[in-house]
Order: sequence, then C-alpha cells, then structure tokens
Amino acid sequence: MIVQMVKQILKQARNSLFAAVALLKIKAKGSPSLLVLTYHRILPYQSPLRQTEQPGMIATPEALDMHISLLKRLGAEFVSLDTWLNTQRQDKTLPRLAVAVTFDDGWQDNYEHAFPVLKKHNVPATIFLVSRRINTAWQFWPEQVLDLLINHTRHLDHEALQWLRPYLANHPQNTNQSSGYTILQADSVINRLKTLDDHTIETNLEQARDAIPELSQANLNARPLLNKQELETMLSSGLVTFGAHTRHHYRLNHLANPADLETEIVGSRTDLEELGLKPVNIFCYPNGDITGKGEQLVQGHFTGACTTRSGWNKTPSDPFGLRRFNFHDGNGNTPLSFLATLGRP
Repeated sequence: MIVQMVKQILKQARNSLFAAVALLKIKAKGSPSLLVLTYHRILPYQSPLRQTEQPGMIATPEALDMHISLLKRLGAEFVSLDTWLNTQRQDKTLPRLAVAVTFDDGWQDNYEHAFPVLKKHNVPATIFLVSRRINTAWQFWPEQVLDLLINHTRHLDHEALQWLRPYLANHPQNTNQSSGYTILQADSVINRLKTLDDHTIETNLEQARDAIPELSQANLNARPLLNKQELETMLSSGLVTFGAHTRHHYRLNHLANPADLETEIVGSRTDLEELGLKPVNIFCYPNGDITGKGEQLVQGHFTGACTTRSGWNKTPSDPFGLRRFNFHDGNGNTPLSFLATLGRP
C-alpha cells in the first residue's frame, strides 16, 4: 500500500514537471511551431467496444473536448494539416502555435463521437483512411486477436490456431478455462505477433474463422469502420479532410516487393480520390514503419507525411517527417496528463 502511494506521488510529481515544461514551451515560443495531436478510437467509457480494444488506442469524447478547449485557452490556433503545409511551402507567415488534429485508421466512432466535438469547436481535422477497408465489415487483426483471447480462449487448442501458440508464451491462463486473457495480457500477445507480416496474420485468422464459425460472429452487429456516407458528410462540413493510410494497413517494412509498396502507397490515394474524397495530399505510415523505397514513393505522390515519432514540429519542418503526440486514456484523460505528454522530451 505504501509503495503504491509513493509511486503515485512520484508519478504526479513527474507529470507536474513535464506539464510545466509544456506550458513554458507554449508561452515562450519565439518561432512558429506545429503540434499534431493523434487519436485512433474515440469511445465513451461505457462503450462495450472498449472490451476488445488495445488500451493505447482509445480516448473519450470528453478528453478530446478538453484537449481542444485547453489549447484554445493557451492561445493555440487550430489548422488543417493541408493548410499548414501549404502555408509553409509558400513561405508565408505561420501561427506562433498551430495545432492540427488527426485520426488514424478511419474508425466509425470518429464520425459518431469525434465529429460532434470538432463541430462544437469548429476545429478542422485529418482522418487517415485505409482505402480498401471503407464500406466493409473488416476488423483489423489486432482486434480479432483480442476478441479471440478474451472471449474465445476455449478454442486455442484448435488445430486452426496452432500458429498462434508460440506467441502466447508467459501467460498463466489455462486454455481449458473460460476466463480468458486480461486486456493487458492480450495486448502483449499483439506486440509479439508484430514480428509476422500482416498478410500472414490475416490469412491465418481467416482460416481460423472458416474452421471455427463462432469466431465470425463476434462483430456481426457492429461496423468498425467509416462508410462512404459518413465520409461524405464530414467532407461536406468543410472541417474534415482525408489522408492515405495504405490500402490494407500493411506495415511497409514487411513488404519486400517494390510493386506491393507502390500498390499500398500510391493505390491508396487513387482509391480515395475515386471515392471523391479529394484532396488527398498527406500520407500516414502504418505503425510508423518506414522504408527507403516507401519514402521515395510517398515523396513522389504526396505533399507531406505523418510519422509515429513524438515531438513538436519546429519551422521549417520536414513535411515528410511530421511528428505527432498520440493520445489515449493513459496519457490524456486529465489536463495534467495531457500537458505532461506534450512536455516530455
């Protein structure tokens, strides 16, 4: 008990220090800077979808609202990434502190829970879309694995899931029990699975769903991703623009064939433009994984790109190496934790 209290006190002290650093950066800014805020899923605390989602992927609508309100009070100017990049490229005057809001993957809850917050504050945003997953019932493989490990543990001995067994090491769960993995235990399995390429994981999961029909029933009543009507509504608002996040969310460092890289990178822009979601000028690297050939393709077909590297973007900034701060429940559910994240080195 005492140890836990000491840890909590030290955590609060660190957060207070880093929050103070962030405030100093904001108040003492001489040259223009760009802060890019990144989110994935925006889900209320009571949403059942939280039960099979990675903790680092979720923030609440209230947290998003608080982030925007706080930065506005601190004098930030919210801009779209397209606008900021165009202004920098034309060597025009940039805001002293510009903030751009981005969302990765194109989750349906971005429309249901984030879009109302954006409209409330009249704040622009960029959503990075996985072009071949739009208008589908597709579920990304991490969420499929989470559902399997949390809700269907009794099937782990099935022959169709033997490929998964080596990645379950160090977990005390008995596969004959019905209790399932905790969300943190399942999340660690996701991280180990990332040594495999995405296509291999997806193929194995598809074969498992064919062999174990119960696994295909998990999300029949929920559509994880945005559809065309929702995209068009957001686009017509003038607040939301869209960027490319590949065709299938394949991590680029696992694609050895140059033709596959071009299909995923260039093809994603083509898909989105054919859906009428223009302009599509900015790319976002899935999982932050970058390759030399991939960078060349991005630079040849886009005007900018977002990474998963954290930090402030000083001017002039590399338009193809934009840094972002990814926010979720763990680092942004209070003003102190939010500011502390912005102040960390």
